[in-house]
Amino acid sequence: MDTQEKVVLIVEKDTGIANMIRAILGIVNVPVMHTQQGNEALAAVKVSNIGLIICEKQMPDMSGYELLTFARNHPATTNVPFIMLIDEGDTTHEKLDAARRADRYITKPFTARKVLDVVKEFIVYKGL
Repeated sequence: MDTQEKVVLIVEKDTGIANMIRAILGIVNVPVMHTQQGNEALAAVKVSNIGLIICEKQMPDMSGYELLTFARNHPATTNVPFIMLIDEGDTTHEKLDAARRADRYITKPFTARKVLDVVKEFIVYKGL
């Protein structure tokens, strides 16, 4: 049995947004790690005990969908819930096939309640 604490990986180029999510998750004592680039996130999923990924749609070095594809194909993160942060009015995800869809989408700007509600769903039901 893996006794290492699972963490939420936030992949967000905007440090302010990442810090806001970190503070929101701190309310429920959820451990968080943050990367700003997709390649940093790729490295993190290979060595960290990730229980949930919150990722923005577009990073400087890759898209969130590229990271999602990697996560779905990596043994350590195949079943890890993936939440995509999207801009208001963005409907791109509605056109994607099921294999490329995230588990949930959170629209920016978001409220603390929205983030907590979505994350708590996976904490309670997915065993994070």
